[in-house]
Amino acid sequence: MSKIDSHSSKNILYLDIGNSSIKGAFKKGLKWELIHSERPLTALDLVNWINEHPEAFSEIVVSSVRADVREAIHEQFYDMRLTELSIKDIPRELLDYETIDTLGIDRFLACYGATEQTTNSVVVIDAGTAITIDFMDQDDVYHGGIIAPGLAAFAEILHEKAPALPNVEMDVPKIWPGKSTVNSLKWGQAGFYKMALEGFLDKYETEFGSFELFVTGGDSRLVEAMISCESKVRPLLVFEGMERLKKRAHQ
Repeated sequence: MSKIDSHSSKNILYLDIGNSSIKGAFKKGLKWELIHSERPLTALDLVNWINEHPEAFSEIVVSSVRADVREAIHEQFYDMRLTELSIKDIPRELLDYETIDTLGIDRFLACYGATEQTTNSVVVIDAGTAITIDFMDQDDVYHGGIIAPGLAAFAEILHEKAPALPNVEMDVPKIWPGKSTVNSLKWGQAGFYKMALEGFLDKYETEFGSFELFVTGGDSRLVEAMISCESKVRPLLVFEGMERLKKRAHQ
């Protein structure tokens, strides 16, 4: 395996390891660049990519919700400079959460990346395999949120249980109620999500007051199109949060 020359570059490779995928990115100037363009990485993709770019990075920073993948990366790249971000790196006063040990760090990081871009409180919708809707106040205190099946997982459940029903696009019909099977299904899927999301956003506003809404994750554009609330789509919020937390934790 090729080694990364820690003196040849100051670039840092950030790895966001989720439940079902791995994303990698590095900062080029003020912009983030993904090391994958078409799809998230598999563990094998990641190993091959790093071995093909042995002089590219001086450090790898890992954030993972999966212990098995995290351990495999440590074993595979034991001779590289690796920094792992974990819940332990987050100051306790920033976590208004009861079960900290089971908190997926990506939920905190997405919010932490969002609050760096505003002086207001934020709600972050992370639309991936699961969909999370989390709140962080203007002082960077994370207050928790909700976890639900992602858009694709939700649609697959009905198709598996009722295979005779047609597959439909995840868009909300203009006419209520649905006047066809297709539009009835769209209301039951995209419409269901739209009303649920907007209901949760209303609940956050009632509980905490005004906030800025950020949307991230693979289905962020679908979510943005569904909801009527003004939102900012930021696909790389977790990486923004990783960079910020690394600087804070290793000052």
